[in-house]
Amino acid sequence: MRAIREVREDELNELARITIEAFPGMKVDSQEARDRMLDRLSKVMKEPTVHFFGVFEDDDMLGVMRCYDFTMKLHATRTLVGGLGGVAVDLRHKKEHVAADMVRFYLDFYRRKGAALAALYPFRPDFYRRMGFGYGVKMNRYRFRPGDLPAGGAGSHVGYLTIADREELAACYDRHLERTNGLIQMPSHVLDSLFSDPALHIVGYRAGGELRGYIVFRFESVPGDNWLASNIQLRMLIHDDQMALAALLGFLRKQADQVERIVYETQDESFHHILTDPRDGSGSLLAGLWHQTNTQGTGIMYRVIDVARLFEVLRDHDFGGVTAVVRLDLIDSF
Repeated sequence: MRAIREVREDELNELARITIEAFPGMKVDSQEARDRMLDRLSKVMKEPTVHFFGVFEDDDMLGVMRCYDFTMKLHATRTLVGGLGGVAVDLRHKKEHVAADMVRFYLDFYRRKGAALAALYPFRPDFYRRMGFGYGVKMNRYRFRPGDLPAGGAGSHVGYLTIADREELAACYDRHLERTNGLIQMPSHVLDSLFSDPALHIVGYRAGGELRGYIVFRFESVPGDNWLASNIQLRMLIHDDQMALAALLGFLRKQADQVERIVYETQDESFHHILTDPRDGSGSLLAGLWHQTNTQGTGIMYRVIDVARLFEVLRDHDFGGVTAVVRLDLIDSF
């Protein structure tokens, strides 16, 4: 008989096998890489906001998934949102509705926990669209030259951050969260990973003794045989005000002698206004003479799982000054 329950730590080996085979692009192709993965999974499993589930028939594990207790800033309220990731099915049990059973369990799990919304990264958008999920804001990938950023900024107030600055960085992100509708609160293990990854660099801006902004980036090689050529992959750009933004962009601009392009992925479709030349280097033209500035992709998908709960969460929200009686006719085919 099929059942879904939490995975025990002594079952992580089987969870890892199913995950590795479902996602060969992870390139966990050595015992050393597998051991690192198991160590990482063991640590994440102990996080109180992460839940590992498996689909079992008797003692056989057919599929696995991870559920995440996210906190989202929804207008003026912080609310629980159920996240889903790591959905993987044993290669021997595909086309047996294992993934569909896991998604149903996940939605019910968070409905019982009092969440109004569910969110996930889809491996195939059409698969989750059929399950009632809708598309969120697109992600934009900009590829610009450092010299196209504005000059200036208080460079003397910019410096590297270390684990000693963890709480200040967390507070800066939290202020950004408070201003940003739909943003997810940063889990503690994700925050810790910013400082534990040796490839990541964190640079912050201080004013009046307070951290007012920071960037997280890494270097990546440019394809070809010139080992001196690098790009910067800008992972995070958080700032409280224009002074912080100017200082952080000024730091990035100074890297023009070493860096060919900065690759920045953001949901801000207006970012190109900052750049003196927003073209992404592809040379592509759209519809005649529209220069390509960025590429876009759809990612996070959302689903309302409890309509009554959603309106309860938003009970203090002003819907444009309108008071009305609304009737909703809902059909859920999943």
